[in-house]
Amino acid sequence: MPRITAAHEAEKRQHILDAARRVFVAKGFHEASIDDVVAESGVSVGAIYNYYGGKDELIHESILAAINVEADAALANGRFVGSARDKMERAIQGYVDFAIDAPGAAAFLVQCWALASQKPLVRDLLVRRRERTVTVAALIGWEAVKAGELPPDFDVEAMARGFTALLDGLVLQRVEEGDSYRRPDLERRVLAFLDLVAPRRTDDGTS
Repeated sequence: MPRITAAHEAEKRQHILDAARRVFVAKGFHEASIDDVVAESGVSVGAIYNYYGGKDELIHESILAAINVEADAALANGRFVGSARDKMERAIQGYVDFAIDAPGAAAFLVQCWALASQKPLVRDLLVRRRERTVTVAALIGWEAVKAGELPPDFDVEAMARGFTALLDGLVLQRVEEGDSYRRPDLERRVLAFLDLVAPRRTDDGTS
């Protein structure tokens, strides 16, 4: 009998998790069932329970995976060289790529928020998600203060939390707009607020 490698196990877990997320987006957390995940993944019920304890664990792992991908993308995009404005723009692009433009991402996140009042574990995961996004924005803000791009007394934490709330508001707008959604329109909205915090500088150094 061929040996099942760790890589094969990880691939199988990810396959089930991806299928579960598609089901959650399509049917919602409440309506989705393990049978739906079986149908979507092509994996038997027994195999699913071999990797996951049930629907609640699939929900938990789906949210955790989304958090990690989203925050890592924003951090990777934002931590390159350049001005604070350049870093913030790249971080925003990473956020939009994975939290808004990725298939089903915005709808999935909205469902997570809806479930948070009933599931403390989901609420805790969303708090963790928010704090990771705040950290990315704060790191860029602190670097800007150190570089003299922002005044020494600038409230970096308030800016980071406010900007995180703005980005999450764009997720809601994405769901509300449906087929009328256009990424350039969304980016224009968020850049209008970014102009207030970190205006783009001209070649002579003025804003």
